[in-house]
Amino acid sequence: MSIDSIGLPELRPVSNATASSDTPDTGSARMRRWQCIAVLAVLLVTALAADQIIRSGYFTFEKVTVATPLAHVDRGIVERTAWRSIQGNYLNVDLNRIEAALETLPGIYQAMVRRVWPDALELGIVETQAMARFQNLDDPDEISADSYINLAPTQILPVSPVLRGPKVQRETLVAVFFSIFPLLQEVGLAPLELSVNKAGRWALVLQPQGALADVHFSILFGRDGVVEKVDRFARSYSIALRGKVDLIAKVDMRYANGFAVRWHQDPVQAPVQLAGLSGN
Repeated sequence: MSIDSIGLPELRPVSNATASSDTPDTGSARMRRWQCIAVLAVLLVTALAADQIIRSGYFTFEKVTVATPLAHVDRGIVERTAWRSIQGNYLNVDLNRIEAALETLPGIYQAMVRRVWPDALELGIVETQAMARFQNLDDPDEISADSYINLAPTQILPVSPVLRGPKVQRETLVAVFFSIFPLLQEVGLAPLELSVNKAGRWALVLQPQGALADVHFSILFGRDGVVEKVDRFARSYSIALRGKVDLIAKVDMRYANGFAVRWHQDPVQAPVQLAGLSGN
């Protein structure tokens, strides 16, 4: 059989068909580039225009109004504090900053600020008469913007508690106070004074709720574990000491377990040591 009779397919050179498809369409590519440039230009112009509007004298505030009636806080002080806290205009003002400034005022537990189109701010104020007072050990007579700590309006106290300590310990004092307050309130004790001295030793003066003004006692905590020790004392107080509260002069919590009680009736004798209930 000859090769010619086999009928093999004829081989012919194939043209480079993909070459034309790989060649970029210069017209389409050029159009896409111009479209990208146009989009970037529009974005740039928009950003510049927005920046000019925000930084310009447009959209400035003309009014600050207090929407809620005020029984104890001076309305003028509230409005002036809000005005002083405004930075920017209607579009970029920081409302959280204004609320934080208002809540430092004595008697304001919560502030809510909202924009009112086109040029006003509206203030909503929740007042409170429950306040604690911070007293700087280095300058007891100092009165500053952070001298008062606003408590929730539902927290009824016979007197305003005093938080006494070095200036650098203010935030720690406030945090500890808010941690121990519900523990004491649960067993009917009101804090009159929470203090920490320069050596880091903590103490607390308590008064039974509803008791006479001269009925109170102090607790010594040492340098650490204040919240845990208050919890331990509160649990034991509700079981063993509530009926004898007017006899207590001082409680010493500087023990790993338990505490010692000194009574008014017998100040010379050694204090009675009691086992404390843990929080477990």
